[in-house]
Amino acid sequence: MKQLFYIFVAALLIGCADGVRKPETVSSTTPYDSIMQAEGYDVLPIFKTRTGHITVSIRVNGRPCVFLVDTGGGATLIDISKKDKFQLEPQALRDYAAGIGSASPLVRTAGVFGINGTEIRNDSLFLMDISYVNAEFRKNRSRQVDGVLGTDFLEKHHAIVDYSRSTLYLKINPDATGSLWNFTKFLISKDGETIKRYAPTTEPKDFEKDIEGLL
Repeated sequence: MKQLFYIFVAALLIGCADGVRKPETVSSTTPYDSIMQAEGYDVLPIFKTRTGHITVSIRVNGRPCVFLVDTGGGATLIDISKKDKFQLEPQALRDYAAGIGSASPLVRTAGVFGINGTEIRNDSLFLMDISYVNAEFRKNRSRQVDGVLGTDFLEKHHAIVDYSRSTLYLKINPDATGSLWNFTKFLISKDGETIKRYAPTTEPKDFEKDIEGLL
C-alpha cells in the first residue's frame, strides 16, 4: 500500500484573517539574530500574506522562489507548472498527496537551494499541482507562491519560526555544533550586547550576582 504524504495546506487556507496585513520584514542585525547566527543559524525574513499565512523567498537552481512555510505539511514541493522555470527534471512518480478533497501525483525531483549565498542540494524535493493553493490566495488578493516548504526540510534544518520578529531561522549545516537552544541561557545587557552564556544545567539563581552587576 502506497504511503500517502498529507499536505496540510488545506488547513492553512481555512478562514481569512480580519483586515489586511502588509508584508513585514526585520533586520538581521538585532541582538537576538546575532545570537542565533553565533549558533549556526541563517536568518531569513518571512512575509505575512493577507490571509495571515507566512512565506519565505529562497533560490532554487539560481532563481528566486516563493515558498509557503507549512509546518504541518510532510513534503517540500514546487508547483509542477513551474518545473521549467526552476529547471527541475521530473524523475519518478512517488505517491499521491492528499489535499482539499483530492489526490494529486507527487513526482520526485531534485534541486539546489540557495540560502543567503549558501547552496545546498535537496534530493527530497517533489513536484505537485498546487494550483488550488494559489486559487485560494488569488481570491483574497494574497501573494502567490511557487511551492511549499514542508516539515521534512524544516526539521532537517532545525527551523525556528519567530512570528513576533517575522523571521525564519534555519541551520543550513545541521551538524554544526552549537548550544542546546531550549536550555542554554544568555545574559544580555540593556544595549542588547551578549555578556555571558550559561550551560543548560546552570540555574538562574547561580548567576544572580552577574545580573545585579548589570543593574
